[in-house]
Amino acid sequence: MDDCGEGRGTNRLMVEKLSLSCDRLLSHLQLACCPSHCASPLQGKDLLIHCLLDPELKALRLTGHHGDISAMVFGTGRDPLLLCSASADYVIVWDIQRCYRRTREGVVASGTVIGTLLGKVVHLSFCPCDERVAACSGDKVYILNSNIEEVLSVLAGHLGPLTAAEFCPWNKDILVSISEDRTFKVWGLKMEEILYQSAVLSASPLLSVLLLERSRQLVTGSADGQVWSFTLPENHRCHLVTKLDLHKVQQRHQRHLDTVAPQTGGVLGITPDPVETAKPVLRICAYHRRLPDIDHGQQSWVWIGSSDGLYLVDLGTSELHMTLLFRDHPNLSITMAGSWAMSQGLDNSMIFVVTSLFEALVSVLEVNLLGSGSVDNLCQHLEGLSVMPRAPLMPESPLNAELKKKGPKPPTKTEKRGVKEQPLVFHTQVKSSGYTQSPRLKMFSPKTNVQKKTPGPTKTNKKIGCLVSDYPGDTAAPSVPHTNLSTVKTPTPVCCAQYSGNSLSLSLSLSLSLSLSLSLS
Repeated sequence: MDDCGEGRGTNRLMVEKLSLSCDRLLSHLQLACCPSHCASPLQGKDLLIHCLLDPELKALRLTGHHGDISAMVFGTGRDPLLLCSASADYVIVWDIQRCYRRTREGVVASGTVIGTLLGKVVHLSFCPCDERVAACSGDKVYILNSNIEEVLSVLAGHLGPLTAAEFCPWNKDILVSISEDRTFKVWGLKMEEILYQSAVLSASPLLSVLLLERSRQLVTGSADGQVWSFTLPENHRCHLVTKLDLHKVQQRHQRHLDTVAPQTGGVLGITPDPVETAKPVLRICAYHRRLPDIDHGQQSWVWIGSSDGLYLVDLGTSELHMTLLFRDHPNLSITMAGSWAMSQGLDNSMIFVVTSLFEALVSVLEVNLLGSGSVDNLCQHLEGLSVMPRAPLMPESPLNAELKKKGPKPPTKTEKRGVKEQPLVFHTQVKSSGYTQSPRLKMFSPKTNVQKKTPGPTKTNKKIGCLVSDYPGDTAAPSVPHTNLSTVKTPTPVCCAQYSGNSLSLSLSLSLSLSLSLSLS
C-alpha cells in the first residue's frame, strides 16, 4: 500500500487528506476510523494504522492474522483506544497506544485474541463501554468478551446472512441486527431473546443500521436507497416514524435549488446527471454540531454514504441539506464508493474512509461545514442578526406603503336578497282557514264489501311433478318393477338407499365399499 496523495481537492468543503493504493480490492470490507486514527488492511493479513492528527507520524503496522482481514472497528472510548479486527481464523483486539509504545521500543506489537474460527466476519461493533464485541458471521451474531477469549452468547434467528449489528447507546444490553432477509431484530442480551422483529421492509437487503441516542430512534437503510426511521421505546415496540427514498429526496432538493438559484452548482447544488445510478445506503452516521444555539434542532441529522457520494439528511423533516457527489469533485481519487467508515471529528468536522468500488484505492476525506461559506451555514448563523438602516427610506420605497382597511363589500345585483326584517305586530282578530267551518259529520267510511282474490294454481315443473307429488294414501304399495338396473357384474347386496332432498336422484351404498348416485329424472 502506497501513499498516492495528501491534502488533495481544491474545494474547502471536502478535502482528501490521504489516498492509499492497495494490492487488492477492498470494496465491500468494513474499514475503521475515529477522530484521531484510521485503519485499513495491508496485504490482506496485516493492519495499517494512520494518525490523522499528526500526518508526519509513521504509519503503524500490526501483524497477527493468518487469514485475510474482513472487518475492523474502533472502540467508543479514547483512553485506551481499542481496535478490533477479524478474519476467518481470529478476532483480535488491539490497544493502539500500547502498540505505538512497543513499536518505539523495538518490540513486535501484539493484540488479544478474543475469538477463534468464527467464520468470515462481515461486521464488528463495540458496546458503549467497550466491554463486549458483536461479530456478525453467517446468520449468527457472536457476543465476545473484549478482554479475554470468551464467547458470551450466540444469537441466531435471521433467515439470511447478517450484514450489520449495533449495540444500543443508552442500553448496553440491547442489540439490533439487520440481515439480507430484509428484516431487523431487537435482541435482549440478558435473556438472549428477541424483543422485537420487523416485517420484511424492502425487496433489497438491509445494509446499514444506526441508533440515535438523543431522539431514541433506530435508522436502517437498504441496497435500493430506502431509509426507515423507527422509534425504540422502553417496551421495544418499534413504530415507523419516517420513510424516505434517497433518489426522490435528491430530485426534490434539486428542484428547490433550481427555483431558488438556477445557476447554483458544485457544493450546494447537484449537477444534473443524464445517467440514473442506484443509491445504496452503505453507511449511516449521526451528525451533531457542537454549538449550543443550534444543537437542539439537529437531533436527527445523519450522513448517508452511498456509491455516488455523501448526503446530509434531516430525518425529522425528510429534507436533504447537502449533497457531496464524487462527480462534482474531480480532484478526488475515487469516483465510485464500495464501502464507507464515518466518525465525528474533533472540530465539528466529519472523517470519512471510503473504498473504491472498482479500484484498489482507499481515501480519507474530511468534511467541515463550519466556515465552508455555504448558504445553509450562513443562514444558521444569521438567524439572530438585526440590521438597522443608516438612512431614511426613499419616498417611493414599498416599505412606506400603508395598508388599506378592507370594508364590507357593497351588495351586488346578482346576489340573492334574504327576507327583510319587519316589526312584530299583534292583531286582535285572526282569520284562519278551517276554523270558521262546521266540523265534518263523517270522518271516514270503511269499505266492508272488499272481495279477496283467490290465489291461482301454482305452476309446477312438469318434469318432476310425478316425483314431488304425494303418493295417494288409499292406494296399495307399488309391486310392479318399473326399471331394473344392474350396478355390478356380480350379485352384491345393497346396504342402504336414500333419496335426495329434491327426489331427483337416488344414492345407493353397496357392500363392496361402493357408493352410486342414480338420476331419476
